[in-house]
Amino acid sequence: MKKFFTILLVFSLLQVGYAYAVDTSTANLEDRDYIFGISNQSEVNLNQVLFLLAGKDGEPGAAGRDGIDGINGLDGKDGKDGQNGVDGRDGIDGINGKDGINGINGTNGINGINGKDGKDGKDGKDGAGTTGNSTESYTAYSSGLLNILACTESATVTLRPKYTGEDFVFENASFKDVATRCGDGAKDVTLYFKIGSSALHNLANPKYVNGDIVKCVYPIPLSSTWGNPQFTATNADTPCSTVANPATIFRFNDIYTADFTNKVGFEIYAR
Repeated sequence: MKKFFTILLVFSLLQVGYAYAVDTSTANLEDRDYIFGISNQSEVNLNQVLFLLAGKDGEPGAAGRDGIDGINGLDGKDGKDGQNGVDGRDGIDGINGKDGINGINGTNGINGINGKDGKDGKDGKDGAGTTGNSTESYTAYSSGLLNILACTESATVTLRPKYTGEDFVFENASFKDVATRCGDGAKDVTLYFKIGSSALHNLANPKYVNGDIVKCVYPIPLSSTWGNPQFTATNADTPCSTVANPATIFRFNDIYTADFTNKVGFEIYAR
């Protein structure tokens, strides 16, 4: 047994000596590259390249432990909205509720501002009468056309009011469409105002009382001085008085438009 082991050792040493023999030649390296690759046998790194000859496959080893759970993945993108469902049927109407208690009446509001004055009414029918060389007629308040039978066949009279800051009074009366023969310097035009029977507006210094007739006389100027209108009976040049008290003289602006009955008498006569 010792002999066999010695012989085997000798062969092994011989084999090693042969395998590691020094050879600087690069020729026929392909015969030895299965052990050393392309390295020379004399190089220091001779044993760097080794090949592992695989043996037969062994039996499968035991299964390894389960790995640690991975981190949760990111949320996916939101999906598209689904289609709307079909509307359900209308429910049955409920029972009508009982009537509530009547509320308390609210406070009356403040009276509104007075409206604007209405338009002047249409002229009244013309009246006419003659006595010698005089002519008489009447018209409603505002302007109107009068039939005259003495010195003129017609005349247009316009009454103009004036606002005093508190109420309306008369300011003047203008005339046109009068025949020029009336302007001979010898005739007067007279206006008559009938005062109503209700409360007076001129309370501070009244010149008339309820039911009075006011008479205002204006001398017709010469026709050579007429313009358009032909002439105007002004407040300063037209004295007025009541028929019942002719001695008390006043003017147009003492007559309140709300105090008379909305009709004016008209007269042209010779002095």
